[in-house]
Amino acid sequence: MNDDWRIFEPPDQHELSRRADDLLRRVSLVRAHGWDQYRQLWSCGEVLGLALLLGDGSELQRSGETIVSVLERWAFDLWGIVCGQEDTDAGLPRTRAWFDSLRAAIGAPDIQQPPVTR
Repeated sequence: MNDDWRIFEPPDQHELSRRADDLLRRVSLVRAHGWDQYRQLWSCGEVLGLALLLGDGSELQRSGETIVSVLERWAFDLWGIVCGQEDTDAGLPRTRAWFDSLRAAIGAPDIQQPPVTR
């Protein structure tokens, strides 16, 4: 039996909480030790998510990413393929709110809404 069907469904609340806790733990590591020892250890998506949380625009630029492209990457991880596409089509409000809640937890301001260029 193939359980790839799970990629279409959003993770349950426990999984979302686990992801949030993991990112917040990694924020502490980057704040304490810097990026260098983690860039090659963590996935590109994890590094970009952390850069977004930390408001580290230079880390986003280093990867050739923007706030919107990072939010688009994460929408599908957070909400599954179907709901991730719906969130992307709607301008990423759920994904932005999820990241903003984590940014509030670390004392960072909300993600600024970039101008729509599509």
